[in-house]
Amino acid sequence: MSKYIGQWFFYDDDISIYWNRGNTFNVYQDQKEVNCFTVTETLTPKRAELVADEWLAEQLEEEKLRHADTF
Repeated sequence: MSKYIGQWFFYDDDISIYWNRGNTFNVYQDQKEVNCFTVTETLTPKRAELVADEWLAEQLEEEKLRHADTF
């Protein structure tokens, strides 16, 4: 049995998001925690995956917009 009771979601660029099956998500890149976020809604595993996907997409879009001025 794994010591982790939550669920992992994996993405490109060695990014992973761990959901604790509650309201907290921890974001890792290269196996180092780089961010976290919480939600107030009750989540099913499927909904948690969608929340993680949407959060990451928003973060990547914000990062692109921040760097758009340099190009």
